[in-house]
Amino acid sequence: MSYDTRITDMGLCKPADYNALENTKKSIFGVLPYIAPEILRGQNYTKAADIYSFGIIMYETISGLPPYHDESHDINLAMKICQGLRPSFNIKVPQLIVHLIKSCLDANPLNRPSASEVKDILKQWDTEIRISKTGKTEIEKQIKENLSELILLN
Repeated sequence: MSYDTRITDMGLCKPADYNALENTKKSIFGVLPYIAPEILRGQNYTKAADIYSFGIIMYETISGLPPYHDESHDINLAMKICQGLRPSFNIKVPQLIVHLIKSCLDANPLNRPSASEVKDILKQWDTEIRISKTGKTEIEKQIKENLSELILLN
C-alpha cells in the first residue's frame, strides 16, 4: 500500500476584490506566521518565500502546534520574525528533520533549498525507510531514539 501526502495552496493571499492597477506591488497578504521575513520587509514574493512557508507547515505538522501560538500576531511578531525569531520545538525531533526545517526557514532566501531539493530529501528518506530491512537508516535511528525518549518521559 502506498500513501502520498500533498500540500496545496489555494492562492487566496489577497482580497477577492483586489485590483492590481489600484494597489502597489508592495502590499502584503497572507497569515503572518507563514510569511517569509523578506516579504515582511517589502521585497517581492519568490519561490524561496514559498519554501519558507513550507518550513512553517513542516514545523506545525511535526510539533502539533500552530507557529507562534504563544505570541500575538501583530507588528511586534513581524519585527521579531524579521530579526530572526523562528518557532521552537516543544518535543524532541530528529535532527535530520530539524535541519531541513531550519534550512527552509533560513533568513537568507538564497540559502533555502529549492522545492526540487526538498522533494529529493523527502523522497530519499521515504525510499530509505521503505527498502530498509534493518531499520538502521539514519532517519529511522533518529526517529526511534526520539520516540524512546518520549516514552521514557511519559
